[in-house]
Amino acid sequence: MNMEIQAALDVADETDSFLQITDVIYDKETESGFEALTDAEKAVFCIDNLLKEMENGGFVQFIHHDVGAYAEETLEALEKIKAKGTHALLARLIDLFDGQKIPKDEDERIEIFDHIESEHADEIAELDDRFYDVGENLVELTLLFVSKNLKDFR
Repeated sequence: MNMEIQAALDVADETDSFLQITDVIYDKETESGFEALTDAEKAVFCIDNLLKEMENGGFVQFIHHDVGAYAEETLEALEKIKAKGTHALLARLIDLFDGQKIPKDEDERIEIFDHIESEHADEIAELDDRFYDVGENLVELTLLFVSKNLKDFR
């Protein structure tokens, strides 16, 4: 896999490079599961899923889908790639959960979040808006992280 990741990093277009890297990681995750990924691979997996869900519906979509179970891991991933602004936004979202624990069980997570959303809809909408205003290029930051941690992609 390391050679595939290196080849993807050599692609000139950063979006194409990022997509090739995530394809390799998704193949491994599909075959062996999330827990089989290295910490570096988990970080890329989480960042990609955050990007997809934010493009399709914001933080509500993020929490409502499978990736919401990995909110804490996504927060750690944002720290690893040094995305301080986005990290702060996701941390604020997580803080809305009682005890700052987001359930892994999808039904439980959605039920709790729907209650949170009914009380904090404006704040969540503001977090969505600020996600786009924060100005961090998560793809670029992720590619830099991958290139610095290539040995951790197996």
